[in-house]
Amino acid sequence: MLCAFAVVFIALTVGSYTQKSATVDEPQHLTAGYTALRLHDYRLDPEHPPFLRLWAALPLLAMPDVRLDTNTVSWETGQGWDFSRHFLYEMNDADHLLYRARFMTVILGILLGVLVFRWAEELFGFWTAAAVLALYCLEPNILAHSGLVTTDLGVTCFIFGALYFLWRLTRMLTLGNALGLVIFFALAQVSKFSGLVLGPIVVVLLLVRLLRGGAWLYQFGSRGELRSLRDRLLTMAAIVLGLAVASYVAVWVVYGFHYGPTAPSADLTLLQKNPQLLDRVHTTWAVGSWFDEHRLLPDTYTRSLILAQVKGQRRSAYLAGEFSRTGWWYYFPVAFLVKTSLTVLFLFTCGLVLSMKTRTRWKSEDAFIILPLVIYLGVAIMAHLNIGLRHLLPIYPLVLLVCGVTLEEMRVRWRPFLLAVPIVVAAVELALVYPHCLAFFNQLIRGPTNGHLVLLDSNLDWGQDLKPLKHWMDVNQVQQINLDYFGTADPAYYGIHATTFVGSPSSSTTQVTEPHLPGYVAVSVQNLHGVRQGESQREFYAPLLEREPTAIIGYSIHVYWVETNWWYNSLP
Repeated sequence: MLCAFAVVFIALTVGSYTQKSATVDEPQHLTAGYTALRLHDYRLDPEHPPFLRLWAALPLLAMPDVRLDTNTVSWETGQGWDFSRHFLYEMNDADHLLYRARFMTVILGILLGVLVFRWAEELFGFWTAAAVLALYCLEPNILAHSGLVTTDLGVTCFIFGALYFLWRLTRMLTLGNALGLVIFFALAQVSKFSGLVLGPIVVVLLLVRLLRGGAWLYQFGSRGELRSLRDRLLTMAAIVLGLAVASYVAVWVVYGFHYGPTAPSADLTLLQKNPQLLDRVHTTWAVGSWFDEHRLLPDTYTRSLILAQVKGQRRSAYLAGEFSRTGWWYYFPVAFLVKTSLTVLFLFTCGLVLSMKTRTRWKSEDAFIILPLVIYLGVAIMAHLNIGLRHLLPIYPLVLLVCGVTLEEMRVRWRPFLLAVPIVVAAVELALVYPHCLAFFNQLIRGPTNGHLVLLDSNLDWGQDLKPLKHWMDVNQVQQINLDYFGTADPAYYGIHATTFVGSPSSSTTQVTEPHLPGYVAVSVQNLHGVRQGESQREFYAPLLEREPTAIIGYSIHVYWVETNWWYNSLP
């Protein structure tokens, strides 16, 4: 069963990611991981702990032909965008490196699927667990991020693994369950700062276990039961202390037990030149500075935490035609509603109702699924980082377990065949968008063609469609194209001959060139709506938005045939 799942999952993820160019963040993640492994230097993009980057870059160490040039200004100054582009697209064969690194994330996707199956099997039995695993394998958001060199799928795997072993530990205290909890918890802490939310979640769930009462069994050589309140409180304290110590050690391990100081970084330099930015995260800055002063944590880790907090306070965001720098409380509920398959939405809603109606289920099992889901969603809602559903990805395995509550209630004679119905419907939903899994939107908004009217950024346009654009150009015999591309991949690497204008995160307004007209104009929808560049670019592209595009590439790039200039004033 699990072997068949792995084969199908690999086929779906690899089949999708080999048709896609690098997303915006992937070059930095991969380059940062490789330089950290090879040079023990963490200067590039120090916004995340490094474990998942190190994991992704491991295959590159076994490739003797990988070239690295640190005699550049971008390396000396920590300009991550420029150096990553130089490393991947000028010094090496980008796809040759990227495919191997992406497969490392696929491995974590398989591990996560196995964990989902195991938990579902212990809760519901084999047939329901098999159906839940099938839904996992067909979930577009999970598939999309399982094939990318980013931190989102990895931290999802580790958070879920920690919750699974915590649930097992509260049923039976064993060394295996304790080690599983400690390992997954510590890995979450060194993968992404969102893993910190696991701390309060664990405390809440341990308190739920304490209040629930009932037998708390243990087996360390002999079998027994924790009976007194004192014994249970001491056990809970030992669990929390063990997780804290393991996480502390893990942080030092991933930084090679090297304190610092932090090497030059463009982002950290910006903070030093603009200390007023630190006013937004005064508490984090004070605590981080105290840790730095006493050298209790690697300098790069504390600086990265501060940087992540600062960058998370204000970021350009888009929702249904509105623009904001601080986001909306309802952003993630809307994103979840329109980017989750209707099959999963229906089963999840029914599962929540069933769980709430059955008090014994809620007290015994479902609290360990629903409470972490609610807490994580609440933290996301309160945050200002409204740039993609991927920041909500850790709730999806829990959502699928809630779907299992619904599937478990389908107790009829031909149950295995009835369980196949939602799987077939989910497969049809995936087939309608595959291989463009990242751009998935459900039929509540009539699919991904209308996605840009509701959400942008990594929900739809993350710079992933240069390969499909090149394919369209070849089919239509287009030799030259005017391109405003939102991304960090190099169009020339894919053989795209283009007149480019501003749009890439690594470009600037001084690089604006006027399109060659008449001709085709290809614009990433992120730039078409002017999310990052502001009102001037929105005015610039307003006439194009009123036209029907000649082609839509992977749902993220709109192509227009333009005879004469469409702008009324000047280029942005």
